[in-house]
Formats: sequence, structure tokens, C-alpha cells
Amino acid sequence: MKIALCAPADLHALAQMCGQPCDNVAAGLGSTATTPLIGEFLRRGHEITLYTLSKDVTEKKVYHWQHLRIVVGPFRQHHLAATYFWPEINFLERTIRKDAPKFVHAHWTYEFALGALRSGVPTLTTIHDLPWKVLWYYRDAHRAIRLLMAYEVALRGTHFTAVSQSAAKHFVRAFKPGATIQVVPNGLADEVFALGDHARQRNGRAITFATVLQGWSRRKNAKTALEAFAIARRQLTNARLIQFGEGYEPEGEANRFAAAHGLDRDVIFAGPVPHETLLRRLREEVDVVVHPSLDEAFSMAALEALALRKALIAGETTPGMREMLGPSGGVLIDVRHPAPIAQAMCQLALNDNYRLHLANRSFERVREHYRLGAAAACYENLYRQLFRTQSADVCALKPRLPIGLDA
Repeated sequence: MKIALCAPADLHALAQMCGQPCDNVAAGLGSTATTPLIGEFLRRGHEITLYTLSKDVTEKKVYHWQHLRIVVGPFRQHHLAATYFWPEINFLERTIRKDAPKFVHAHWTYEFALGALRSGVPTLTTIHDLPWKVLWYYRDAHRAIRLLMAYEVALRGTHFTAVSQSAAKHFVRAFKPGATIQVVPNGLADEVFALGDHARQRNGRAITFATVLQGWSRRKNAKTALEAFAIARRQLTNARLIQFGEGYEPEGEANRFAAAHGLDRDVIFAGPVPHETLLRRLREEVDVVVHPSLDEAFSMAALEALALRKALIAGETTPGMREMLGPSGGVLIDVRHPAPIAQAMCQLALNDNYRLHLANRSFERVREHYRLGAAAACYENLYRQLFRTQSADVCALKPRLPIGLDA
């Protein structure tokens, strides 16, 4: 099948998948959701065209590696909201219209979806977040403009999926009343679950917690996790916390805040690391992942932690988390306050049997319900329907959740 995607992606990772050197390849905007999906489509024998954007280019670039063709346009560093992302959307629109694929699968309800929809090519849009929730936490012009973009996507689009029931319900309630949107959750490759099959135990070393977050913000709520760790350390004197992700590097925003408030003792600020390095370090060094985020439609970081057989602490009211963990996985608590997080950290640290039982149970659940191959198969079925009918409305299809997601 010939599949056209319009989405952010890690182009270096895609180059490596195709056996290509990365030296002269633009980095892309990255995504741990779409990049593996493209790899899975290639593994299944499809021909892929990816329309994407990068901060590393100033004009159109095209890469062609075996069955993967990537068309890259520039993504500016500044003035995005002030221009309603017009240059980015216009590049995608013109490029897709010129190529005229049979259909396009766009990811996120912003510039990528608008570029595809404005091209006139039949477009399936996957909803990855909750735009009103994002604006609530950031309250800036950039997110306000992106909210308007989501409304335009809802007006123009008729073919939708969502990565979680939370995302689908939010979009129906706020943007597309009356629509029925099929849920196709993100998945992980078998190689990630294989790492969890051989997870390493503590073997006497100090208990290690970790957070994996992108950006220091009220929405990600890392401040509360730092305060919770400081409380937990009173009981767990040898414990340590590793913070991964952008904003959590040495001398970064999180480090400066922690130092200023006396919260940096036994905290390692690792910052952003290559994805393979992140998975390896989580597997080998970490016992419990704390996910304090207040808003997630679907957390790839949380899913990866569970697939690596790590116990997870997450928010009981955070969208998407209860859906992912089911009735018996992870520790769901009130992450708005440090005391409940600290209590959960101590509970997991001091009871090895409970922590391992929880990690094993969660691992089995996500391995059953969140495999990348299952997500790819769902999309293949939708592509065939879209290809056959062209103007059929995916929102009118009878909702059909992948097995187990109604738990």
C-alpha cells in the first residue's frame, strides 16, 4: 500500500532504520509516537511518503531511502503564532497538492492537519492532545492560535481518530459535536517490550526514581515531584531522583528552581538524551517512574515505563492515565500535591514485592493492549476504507475499539 503521512518525526531515527548515515539529514521535529509507526509500516512492506517540517532547513529538501520518501519544509524558530503558521501550512498544502496522493494521514490537529486538509486530498486526522486543556495550563498567544487551528481542523475535517478515549471525548465535546471518533492508541515496537522481558532488578543499590517530561511548566508539574522527593528522602535516605527531558538538563530551569529552593539534594538532572539511551537508562538504573503531569491525552513516556517493567506513579485525574493503566495497574493518586506522591514513593520503595508485582501486572497489560503492530493494523483498515470511499466519513463509522481498551 502507498501511504502518505503528514506529521512531525525524528528524521535521524528514520535514517538509521533505513541504514542511512545521519550526517547530512535534518533532525526533524521529533516524535516518539509517529516515528515508530512509520518504521512499522515500512516493516510491513508499505511505500511511505512523509510530509514534515524541520528547524534545520530553509528550503524544501527530499530524502529517498528504499520505500521511504521524506519531503521536508522549514519550520521557523519565531513568529509562528503571529502568522497563524502560514508559511508552514502553505508549504505542506502546496507539496501535498502537487503530489496528489490518494489520501493523507495527518497527526495532531494543527499545522500538519491543516496543510493536508487545505490541499483537498482526502485526509484522516489523528487527535493527539486536548487543545482546551493545553491552553488552560499555558495561557499564551501561541496556544490560543493553536486552539483556533484545532477549530479549523474540526470544520474542514470529516475523518478522525484519537489516541485515547479522553482525546476523543474532548474533541467531540469542544470541537466536533455529535461525531463518533474511533480510538487507535499509540503503540510500542516489540523491541521495547523485549527490554522489559529482561528487566534488571535493584541488586542492593539505592532505590531510584525518575521523571520523563518535556518542558518545565505548570502542566508537567515537575515542581510538585521535586517537593515530593524531598519529603520522601526523610524516610528514604539513600534514594535518588533522575530527571530526563528538555528543561531538566544541568543548569536548566528545573535545576535552577531546585537549587533555589533546596530541593536538589540527590537529584540528577540528566536533561534530554537520545531515545535509545533513555530506554537503556530507565531499564538499568530506575525502579519507579513518577509521572506528575496534569494533562496528557496519551503519555508515551508512561507507556514506555510500563513496557520496561517499571512501577508507575501517575495522576488519578490526568486524562488518559486511568485508561492506560486499567483497573489494577500503576499507582493513581492526587499529583497536585507533594504529600500523596511522597507517600506512594515510600510505599513502592519499602515494599519490593508490591513494587515488582505492580510492575509485572502493568507490563502484561500494556504488552497485550499497546503493541505497535495492532495500531498499524487498525490504521491499515481505515486507509482501505478511505481509499475505497474517498468521501466517506470516518466519524460515521461504528466505533470499534481495539480489543481490551474498553476495560
